[in-house]
Amino acid sequence: MKEEDSESLSAAFASVLEFMNRTTKECEKYYSSVPVCRCKENEIKHVCRYHSRQASENLLKAMEKEKNKTSPVSSPAATPQQHGREASKDIYIEISPGTYSVTATSEDMVKQTHVVDITAGQSIDLTFNI
Repeated sequence: MKEEDSESLSAAFASVLEFMNRTTKECEKYYSSVPVCRCKENEIKHVCRYHSRQASENLLKAMEKEKNKTSPVSSPAATPQQHGREASKDIYIEISPGTYSVTATSEDMVKQTHVVDITAGQSIDLTFNI
């Protein structure tokens, strides 16, 4: 692969990831402003699957509060357990086979890069500790 192509591909991935990050933030902002009682089951699954652990916990706590308002008996909140880790985000993308350099940058500008070689039909998980 030519160096120009590699730089162009890296720039394209950076643009896609930036767009996905902005979209995620807007989506989280929307769901934090919608009363839980108005959320449909698929929306709740969406937040739990695609957003941060904190967003999921907030939604589940709000659901429990709503439930307790209408129920005379209260029960403990059904929230995912924390394991001493900060909130994380999962990003899923489909790409063609090839070798890729994937870089994640935290809000305080800490960067971490993984280089991966993807074959057809392969699925991989990358974890960034930033």
